[in-house]
Amino acid sequence: MIKKSPLIVSLAIAAVIAGTPLASLAQTPTSTTSSSTIQAQFDIITQLLKQIDAIKAQIASLRQQQTQLAQQTRQNVTQLVTMLHEGSFGDNVKILQALLAADPTIYPEGKITGYFGKLTSSAVKRYQKKHGFEQVGNVGPKTLKKLNDDLKENQVSLEDSEDSTEGKRPCAIVPPGHLIAPGWLKKHDGVRPVVPACQTLPPGIAKKLGTSTSTPTSTPTTTDTVAPVISSVATSSIASSTATVSWNTNEPATGKIYYGTSTPLSLGTATNVSDATLFTSHSIGLTGLAASSTYYFVVESKDASNNTATSSEMSFVTSN
Repeated sequence: MIKKSPLIVSLAIAAVIAGTPLASLAQTPTSTTSSSTIQAQFDIITQLLKQIDAIKAQIASLRQQQTQLAQQTRQNVTQLVTMLHEGSFGDNVKILQALLAADPTIYPEGKITGYFGKLTSSAVKRYQKKHGFEQVGNVGPKTLKKLNDDLKENQVSLEDSEDSTEGKRPCAIVPPGHLIAPGWLKKHDGVRPVVPACQTLPPGIAKKLGTSTSTPTSTPTTTDTVAPVISSVATSSIASSTATVSWNTNEPATGKIYYGTSTPLSLGTATNVSDATLFTSHSIGLTGLAASSTYYFVVESKDASNNTATSSEMSFVTSN
């Protein structure tokens, strides 16, 4: 019996892929096999290899299209480029509202609607007051520049929302070690965060932020949303113009003291002194105080995820 050569076996497999009847190749090689038959068989293989190359090219093209689609689905917002006013609408307004919602004292409603209405105008006025701008309620050149500075600190993307009728929604880019304002992940109506964390990142954005991967996952990134616990607030070394305030936190956190001679104390306008180092035991000295005066104060601490805790208002009296 004559053994079938590997060439004939390969040709048979190739013929099945190409749709060539096996009968035409199911012959044992004999001395009478013509060179034209062998050439025809090699032509079939050559054609199949070309088809395989074409399929590979199509696969590469599809992968490129998928990458481009991911880039289109997630649009990284680097800056606001237009001034806004009451009646404006669109994605720029959503980004504005997201930036305002980063501080719940400025935009407590936290509505990301894409429409610049009364609530947004009032929030813009609070934002302008905080930064010493004229409180006009519209986003002019000065306010726009400050918002873009905030956008560098708290990066945002626009991604497809769960409800397709809402269009794109802003989401906070929260790679490992990146700090965002606590208001962004503040629970809204106990159901969803005001500005959710982005779930996936396109490769270009991931590279820019220095993250190790941009592969989408079905499991959301776990985010620390629990504020530190403040305890053992006390005053010491009280003199005519100085005093020391100390307290503890249950996790490493920053320290800040708001103080003044009026009550209730307004954190937005009160004098403050802070220490950005993360400690569990805090002690900050106050100077330049008036003698024989009652001072009211509130301590504040933020953990590494920017979750903020504040104490109740307390007081002390300086000496003569």
